[in-house]
Amino acid sequence: MPLTVCVTHQRQRRYFSTGVKVSTVKEYEALFSKSNAAIKARKNLRKSFDHICAKADKLITLNRFSVADLKTHIEKSEGKVTEKTLKADDTFSYWATLGASKEKVKTRAMYSSALDWFKLFRKDKPILLGAVDTAIITRFSKWLDEQKARNGTDQPLSLDTRMVILRATRAVFNQAFKDGHTMTVPNFKGLIHVGNRRRLNALTVEEILRLWEYWLAAPDKQSKYARAVGRWLLLYCLNGMNTIDMAKLVWTEKASPKQKYPQFTFIRSKIDRANKPIGKQLDETSVPIISQLRQLLDVYASSYVSEELVFPDIFLNAATDEQRAIRVHDYNRRISKNIKDVCELLGIQSVTPQYARNSFISALAHHGVMTAYIDYAVGHATSEVSALLAGYISNVTLAMMQAFNEKIFIVPPIQ
Repeated sequence: MPLTVCVTHQRQRRYFSTGVKVSTVKEYEALFSKSNAAIKARKNLRKSFDHICAKADKLITLNRFSVADLKTHIEKSEGKVTEKTLKADDTFSYWATLGASKEKVKTRAMYSSALDWFKLFRKDKPILLGAVDTAIITRFSKWLDEQKARNGTDQPLSLDTRMVILRATRAVFNQAFKDGHTMTVPNFKGLIHVGNRRRLNALTVEEILRLWEYWLAAPDKQSKYARAVGRWLLLYCLNGMNTIDMAKLVWTEKASPKQKYPQFTFIRSKIDRANKPIGKQLDETSVPIISQLRQLLDVYASSYVSEELVFPDIFLNAATDEQRAIRVHDYNRRISKNIKDVCELLGIQSVTPQYARNSFISALAHHGVMTAYIDYAVGHATSEVSALLAGYISNVTLAMMQAFNEKIFIVPPIQ
């Protein structure tokens, strides 16, 4: 067994080798004897311990201590410079490696896209991580302001796109600092705008009714425009469900048209199972199948077969989590791309699948539906309201849920 120095900080742990190993308990106990060999071994152990403490103290003085930084700092001082660490000092290589390590497909794509823009800005000229300062980032931001969108038009990059690029860039250099590859982080203050997009990403019921009337009037419900509108309305009717949850929906007896109050049930993918609120019933959320949702299901859902997927066309033959994530991303992208023209035709703001959730919440809120039900309907698992609701959600009957959800196609009265 190797004898190591264990460093623990913020629940992260790292073992640093002292170079000394023992094979038996007897060998370990011998280290505490008064023999010259034992005294020498203990001095070497103490030397290793003091060396690690000194490196830790230096990082603490610089106000940048972390277990990962300590490991990097020690390896550099010991001359353990490998091909990997050499590559890490190059911005392009480090950026690409960091992006590839991300779990979500969309996050990897965001890092990759931002890197492409940064390389274009640098004209593919490499630069060390430590050489990228605030001045360079400021020039990069101004350069982005002058760039054209890559959609075949002559339009400039949208504000949202520029902010996504700069946020990914900031994340790269923040991580490089944490990993010990740079001593400073470029200042992004004033470059990344908080904008008002979050306050505008919901449609009114009046606007949703325009989409509904457009879909009803479409002679071919499978045309790309009608299908995009129909799929968006499905998400809206499904309690503003995320597409990944929509893809996982299965037919159950509760969803049968024979039921007086048919409903889907689902568990939101984003729920943190380790931090769920009190009350197991909140794990599973019910979605009343109102008449508009049933009309959409008749066109776009699979035939009713118990325990079969309701929308098998989303995942298709995707077998792995990554393949499924790509399918969901493409599904959302097609909706966003094709519904844009319809929104322009109808004179409403362009929407994405993410708008369905906020639009559902907004519609019920404007009708005065109790916040507790809205919280439950969209699968909130960590809010205070949900925690309080957990004890008596059973008091909300299926008939009440049906009545609440039917309001999402009714213009709320003027208060």
